[in-house]
Parts: sequence; C-alpha cells; structure tokens
Amino acid sequence: MIRIVTRLLVSPKNRGAVVQNAPKLVAFFEKHGLRSEGVFENFHECEIVHLWSAPSIGDYEAATAGLRGDAAFREFAGSAAQLIELEKKEYWRAIG
Repeated sequence: MIRIVTRLLVSPKNRGAVVQNAPKLVAFFEKHGLRSEGVFENFHECEIVHLWSAPSIGDYEAATAGLRGDAAFREFAGSAAQLIELEKKEYWRAIG
C-alpha cells in the first residue's frame, strides 16, 4: 500500500473555491481507482492537503493515466488548476 499526499498551496481569496472543488476531485480519483483518505486544511499556510492511497505505485500510475484520458476530468482540472498556486506530491510507503 502506498499513500500519496497532494499539497495545494492557494491564495486566501481562492481557498473557499478549492475546498468546494474537493468533493468533485475525490469523485474523479475514486472513479479511476484511487482511495481518498481525507482532505485537510493547513489553514495557517493556506494549503489544502489530499491524502490518497493505492495498492501499489503501478496501480497509482494506471489510475492517473485513466484520469488523463477522462475528458470530464480534463475539463474540471483545467478550471480548477487556475485556483492553485503550487501543487506538490509526496509518495509514502510503510517500511517493513
């Protein structure tokens, strides 16, 4: 099992819109095989954090390939991305 942490840095004026987009984003990712483990707000840093999981990095890559091929997701992402100043991904797995 791997965990993917996606950190979205947003300006204060866009934070509410990014929070409102979160359920739509979760639905798209889950449709393509990733599991949402929660959406969090680091309100001090004006950052929205999504935590995802997948059985393996291969499963994650297959899910993201499916997302890129989804026309509805591409349309959503095109407008949603304009609200985000910086996106950072972290990939985690348990040791042992």
